[in-house]
Amino acid sequence: MKPVRVRFAPSPTGYLHVGGARTALFNWLYARQKGGTFVLRMEDTDEARNTDQARQTIFDGLRWLGLDADEGPEQGGPCAPYSQSERQSIYALAIAALKAKGVLYPCFCSRERMSALRTTQEANKLPYRYDRLCRSLAPDAIAARLAAGEVPAWRLFVPEGKTVLNDMVRGEITVEHADIEDIILVRGEGTPIYNLAVVIDDHTMGITHVLRGEDHLTNCFKQIIIFRAMGWEVPAYGHLPLILGPAGEGKLSKRKHPEAALEHYQVRDFHAEAFINWLVLIGWSFDDKTELMTRAELVERFSIERVNKSGARLNIEKLVSMSGDYIRRMDSASVRAKVCFHLVKAGLIAEPLSAESERKVTAIAAAEHERLKAFGDIVEMSRWAFADDLPMEEKALKNLKKDPGNALMLRDWAATLCDPLPDSATMEGAARAFCEARGVGFGQFVHPVRAALTGRTAGPPLFDCVKILGVQHSQHRLLRGADLAHSAAS
Repeated sequence: MKPVRVRFAPSPTGYLHVGGARTALFNWLYARQKGGTFVLRMEDTDEARNTDQARQTIFDGLRWLGLDADEGPEQGGPCAPYSQSERQSIYALAIAALKAKGVLYPCFCSRERMSALRTTQEANKLPYRYDRLCRSLAPDAIAARLAAGEVPAWRLFVPEGKTVLNDMVRGEITVEHADIEDIILVRGEGTPIYNLAVVIDDHTMGITHVLRGEDHLTNCFKQIIIFRAMGWEVPAYGHLPLILGPAGEGKLSKRKHPEAALEHYQVRDFHAEAFINWLVLIGWSFDDKTELMTRAELVERFSIERVNKSGARLNIEKLVSMSGDYIRRMDSASVRAKVCFHLVKAGLIAEPLSAESERKVTAIAAAEHERLKAFGDIVEMSRWAFADDLPMEEKALKNLKKDPGNALMLRDWAATLCDPLPDSATMEGAARAFCEARGVGFGQFVHPVRAALTGRTAGPPLFDCVKILGVQHSQHRLLRGADLAHSAAS
């Protein structure tokens, strides 16, 4: 058997779709499991829509996922170049060979004739299909029109018969050639259309297995006919199910779902290994119960046979849960580094970090480690710790002003704080003793204190909030809270 060579071939015309990311993942897993080669190829012949930014988005997305290509535009390799826009000389040779084999024929039909043909077929409730008018042109007629300067497109000569595809995911599928029109493969200016370029690329790059979305299934039969017309070996095909929207409401698309873009997950910065674990489960399973798997386990366990035929829903809740689970398993130093990165990026702290920023980052990371679901969430989770003019939730303000005695309680407890602060458990014990001495329930203490310190009703453990702010800032906020409580009482 030939060594396995698979490819991921996106078009750099916009964002990297999460379905494309899954296709890349399945190809990468298959290559790694089989000891094969994972090729990245850019299908960038659409000059009007291609952008350097979209190209970079693909590179960055694959890097974030840890899907390292063995060959590609960045890595190079024996089949370079890996961008279709740079492969015109390769296409020209293949097109010349197709013409020499008599597999292509020139089509001189104008746009006006094709438009009229469509109108007639629609009026007769027939499927739109080229009527093969130019297929019957005599050689001397073709030569005369070419000599007169007419520039034809070149169509595929689809033979009679049928094509049987043994799809790795969907099983045996048969298409009668009578249902496949003689499609244009070469434009008038001599450039190949998508189906021809893909076949030439897959052959010259030695691709043995093509795993791609089911939206390519209709193209597959045309591509197989081209392979056979050239006398080339046809790769094995597997067409992956669609990814459906979060509510199962049809195909996932960015027009309706912001979750369709991989960048959505990168910006929030979910744990990348958790994301890989979650992504592979959209349309594939190892068994009926196992969900959490390391990358090494995925490489070992992945199989095309267990890919579903039907579409799979994008379950964001499962991703959030899995990412939180992965983050909880991380060591504190790694979490701290991620927290620091996002706080710097958001402008809440500046580099190089001051001693106070170092202390605060460490305290925030320790306090929020168990609660984090995605690293980027730390910005909004901890913004309260940096705000000079602390915004206050309506319910938190109500907790602060609820009891006339809150003002005095906040001032008195502020006076008990001093450096160095003890650990959170010791602070809680002292606070409970403080409440008992005043004849105040601990719940009556916690709610106004949290409101004064954070402006919120929920967050990290209360005494972790004190550790995050430090003595001076905690006292300042407690006294400001006391003034708000006093103003309500007076």
